[in-house]
Amino acid sequence: MAKLYTLDDKLLTEVPEIRVGDKVYPVDNRQKTVMEIQRAMEDPAADPAGQMARALKLALGEAAQRELDARNLPYPAVQALFTLVLAAVTGEEAETVQRRFRQARDNA
Repeated sequence: MAKLYTLDDKLLTEVPEIRVGDKVYPVDNRQKTVMEIQRAMEDPAADPAGQMARALKLALGEAAQRELDARNLPYPAVQALFTLVLAAVTGEEAETVQRRFRQARDNA
């Protein structure tokens, strides 16, 4: 008899969240959203800041992005937020995502 592999008990229904100050933002980690984020990041015509803004809008939603833009966070904080968002949508640790960015920067 063939082995049967199931995904039933592996489905994750909880949404990851990111806290910025005292506000908690849910992160959309659904497949279509993640694929759209990947496409936005791979767009050679987009500038890096635009790519980051698009990814944050997709993952956090337009209202959350407006709130965060209104806070006028320092750029290093925005980079850290972006790293956390990518970690949340991929299910990776933030350090893993950050390491990948460093490697890409060092190889560029």
